[in-house]
Parts: sequence; structure tokens; C-alpha cells
Amino acid sequence: MCMTCKNIFYIFFILLILLLNVSCSSDKKKTVEKPKIISLDVLYNEAYKNFLSGNHNRAVELFEKVEKDYSYTDWASKSLLMRSYIYYENLEYVKALTNLQQFKKRHAGNKNIVYAEYLIAMCLFEQINIPSLSQENATLAMKQFSKIIEQFPNSDYAADAKLKIDLINEQTAAKEMYLARYYAKREKWTAAIYRLNNIVKNYQTTVFIEEALHRLVEIHYRIGNIDEAKKYASILGYNYNTSEWYKKSYNIVGSSNITLNSQKKFNLKDKLKQLIN
Repeated sequence: MCMTCKNIFYIFFILLILLLNVSCSSDKKKTVEKPKIISLDVLYNEAYKNFLSGNHNRAVELFEKVEKDYSYTDWASKSLLMRSYIYYENLEYVKALTNLQQFKKRHAGNKNIVYAEYLIAMCLFEQINIPSLSQENATLAMKQFSKIIEQFPNSDYAADAKLKIDLINEQTAAKEMYLARYYAKREKWTAAIYRLNNIVKNYQTTVFIEEALHRLVEIHYRIGNIDEAKKYASILGYNYNTSEWYKKSYNIVGSSNITLNSQKKFNLKDKLKQLIN
């Protein structure tokens, strides 16, 4: 090999060594470099600001980062609740429920546990109008609202839970009445009576109780069961004698001698237990 070629090879070798050193040095710097940590107040405030402005995806990311970077603080539990609420507000009930169950496991003694329990109930309540989930979620929501009333009786959540239970009862009774009317129009008397009796036994505080009693008078009279028609007309007159439904029932069985008890009024539920069970 000539001297010129040797010099060129030597220079190339030196340059290669230098490049490798620079590359290794750069890699070392990369591995040593620490990720930038955003302070808690800045991070949480930024997350909350995005939530208020409706940028929910970004807010969820930032709240999740608070939980990860500051898991030892109270702000982690607050961030988990905020994420749960965002999912609830966006109608993502399954995600909300998953997060709320995590909250209960991680922060069982947290002062905000009542809010988590209430939000679980609301996630179930909002799904009652979904046909495929209505009955199951109505039952679960009732249990959850009842749990809140039992465990946190003096809270604002308990007061609202009672109202929600009334709404669930109204919705369920409305569905039962719809089915009862449907079967009655098709002269499926047994199915109609079953639905109406369910309203009378389980949904006495709803607006459908008077109509249910009248429909029972109507159907029993129609199928020739006069004694049963008289019985339900008597109950209707005893408890709702100014009702338009009672007037209709009286027109049906008015020619029969129906004796309305004039003794001191007692609880409708107690009376039904005596007459129906």
C-alpha cells in the first residue's frame, strides 16, 4: 500500500472513532436527561381550565397525569372524581362507573365518598331509558339511591335520592300501565291483570294507582267477575272518592250495592294486604 493510501485510511479511521464517540456521548445525555415535572398547582389548574372550556379530552389527560405524578396527594383522588364526572357528562357511563369503582377501592375513607356513591347512582339512573338496560338499571339505581339514604341520611344527596326513587317508581309504573293497556286492548285479560296488580301492590304512591284500580274494575266486570270488580271499586272509592277514575268505576258497577267503609281511614297498603294477598 502506498504512503498516500495509508494516510487516507488513517484519517478515515480517526474520523470514524470521533463520530462513534459523539454518538455515544449523545446517547448518554439522552438517558441521563430527566423528564420535566410540572408543578401540582399548575398541572391541576390547567386540567380544570380545559374542563371548564369544554376541552374534555385534554382535561382527562391532565387529570390522569395528576393521579400518576402526585398519587400521594389529595389531588389525585379529586382528579379521579373529575375524570369520572367528565365521562358521566359525556354519556360514557361505563367508563365513569369503572373510574368510580377504582375511587372506592383506592380512597375508601375519603370525605368525598358520598359524591362517588351518588354519581354511581346517577350513571345507572341515566341509563333507565335505554330499552335493553332499563329494567336492570332501574333496579340497580333504586338500590344505590336507597344505599345513599341509609348511609348518608342527613346529606343533600339523600334528599335528592328520595326524589330520584319517586321518579324511578313513576317511570316503572308508567311502563307497567302501558303494557296493561296494550294487553287489555287485545283482550289478553290475564296479562293485563298481572300488570295492574303489580302497580297496585308495588307502586301505590305513583299517579297510576287510581287508573290501575279502575282498570281492574273494568276488566273484572268485563269477564264476569263481579265480586272482584266491586272489591276494587270499593278500594278506589274509599281512598280516592273524588277521583274521575272512581266516577268511571261507579258507572260500571253502580247498579250493584257497593258498601264503602266509613270507618277511620287506614293505610292503603294495609288494606290491599287484606284484600289481595
